[in-house]
Amino acid sequence: MLKFLSKWILCALAIGLFSTNINAQNYPANSPVALNGKLKVSGTQLVNECGNPIQLRGMSTHGPQWFRNCYSESSLDVLVKDWGISIFRLAMYVEEQGYITNPSGWRQWIDSYVDYCGQRGIYCLIDWHVLNPGNPNAHKDDAIEFWKYMSQKHGQKAHVLYEICNEPNGVGWSDVKNYATDVVKAIRDNNDNTVIIIGTPTWSQDVDIASSDKVNGTNIMYTLHFYAGSHRGELRSKAQSALNNNAPIFVTEFGTSHASGDANYSPDETKTWISWLNERKISWVCWSFSDKGEVSATLVPGACSSGNWSNLSECGQLIKGLISENKIPFTACDGNNNNGGDQNQNNNNNGGDQNQNNNNNGGDQNQNNNNNGGDQNQNNNNNGGDQNQNNNQQQDDPVSYPTLVQNINNGDVYRIVNKKSGKVMTIENGSDLKQAKRDENDKKQMFRLKETDGYYFMQNDDTKFMLTNKYVNNDGTKISQEEKSEYDNPSQKWTIKKVNEWFTFSNKSDYSASKVLSVENASKQDNADIVIFTSNNQDEQLWGLEYVYTPTAVDNILFKDCVLTPTVISDEFHIVTSTGEETIVDIYTPNGVHCKHIEKECTYNVSDLAKGNYIVVVSGLDGNRILTQLIIKK
Repeated sequence: MLKFLSKWILCALAIGLFSTNINAQNYPANSPVALNGKLKVSGTQLVNECGNPIQLRGMSTHGPQWFRNCYSESSLDVLVKDWGISIFRLAMYVEEQGYITNPSGWRQWIDSYVDYCGQRGIYCLIDWHVLNPGNPNAHKDDAIEFWKYMSQKHGQKAHVLYEICNEPNGVGWSDVKNYATDVVKAIRDNNDNTVIIIGTPTWSQDVDIASSDKVNGTNIMYTLHFYAGSHRGELRSKAQSALNNNAPIFVTEFGTSHASGDANYSPDETKTWISWLNERKISWVCWSFSDKGEVSATLVPGACSSGNWSNLSECGQLIKGLISENKIPFTACDGNNNNGGDQNQNNNNNGGDQNQNNNNNGGDQNQNNNNNGGDQNQNNNNNGGDQNQNNNQQQDDPVSYPTLVQNINNGDVYRIVNKKSGKVMTIENGSDLKQAKRDENDKKQMFRLKETDGYYFMQNDDTKFMLTNKYVNNDGTKISQEEKSEYDNPSQKWTIKKVNEWFTFSNKSDYSASKVLSVENASKQDNADIVIFTSNNQDEQLWGLEYVYTPTAVDNILFKDCVLTPTVISDEFHIVTSTGEETIVDIYTPNGVHCKHIEKECTYNVSDLAKGNYIVVVSGLDGNRILTQLIIKK
């Protein structure tokens, strides 16, 4: 048995990129979390770890300080197995006998329910339930303490999401934004990139105002709340305006009643709202799973004390049905998932209620109708295939784009889309950079953008080679790829500049910075070369970025960020830390296939593994230290 700590090599580039999405094996097979992993935000969509848009549907607690007997493992089992929820929201009231009256007790309650959700493979939304007082800044210090704890405790768990201020009211967006900026920083300081959902003014209705002055950061969404008995088309218009401003929306709370939670039961308007959300793949959570004697409660009074979880109110019967109605099934996030794609990603630009049926059109043609307005758009909804293109009286073929990101997240993998042609960069003939029609599963069309000292490496996801101009900067110079250089090679480094919603790419070896990547002859055809050309600000020189995925620690090993020193072992190996801390171990084949997960041990038995080479990824229980090592089992 070998102690090989001395041979461990710390891969600094892996720190912070490792996430629990590779530990989906810990969740029940075929559960929402096992299939989708840790969620992210791309454009206006909530996406799974493969970058495919998904929609979550679920229920919210009422205040647990009043309805604690409604919440147990047995009631959660009913919601998961019978209702089919994929997310459960924990409404942690700040005042009103809530968090500030017993911080440690309520933290423990949340910790338990985070675990209960994880054990059932559903997502858990932790909600800092700002209602009274309406200004989230009134308890900002408490909030920062709360979110520091939650992000340290749960930030590395794939199934957790954060809602940092439920329903701000009586304050404007500037106050809410200032609060959110500080809370987001407190969370991100813990290397936690969990999705954060930010409440908006007027009880989370002013998403349009927030969308014009967004909070800086990644994986951020904005809260929309509605109550069907009070809020109708006007609020949907505000929500559509936010989507048009590229603000991602999550409906963390809605009700079937008047905004008070009682009276004016409105099943038809509820269905209208749900159809609107489903068509846009906007996730939603219903208020509330409780037996309070009001219209919006899904259980009849007394159901919780008796444990009769099937004793549903009229509202409960409606919502249970809507959760399962026309649900898009989750499929394994293994890189081959075809859910979403071009058909779904641009639906959010449709305007008003009139456009709801556009989502059933097939393929790229669907995108041509998005900017049409008014009642006329309804006549296009049932057109399919090539006929749909005839609705656009344009002289040139229309160009459509997938959902594009506005900022680069260092180290992420993207498709690079040309503005003029709508085609994506790809590697052809083993080396040449060309454009081609987007293929969801073609790794030759995916490029990792890794920034170092102000310059980016553009590394192909299939070959792991770097794009280069080989120090030639003449107009028409073709771009090729080569292995990552062992020295400082300017021809492999690129400057990426933002131009409105697009980007330009220039090579470091062009010290005049006058040349950029362009499609040769401004072609819109497949297989056209990507070349160096003098900047002219034309569309063939502008590029968009479509998020594909965030690499894990093992991915970064495959990208050759780390040099691993091999250690020969037999059937066991030891890990000894300076503090004697227990560790978590995951073992992979060199091409990234997960083999084994071991927790909280010092001696690791691998007698069940075949002879061969393996990569070991080790993290402390705090999730912050990551070590990698190549082992060779005799």
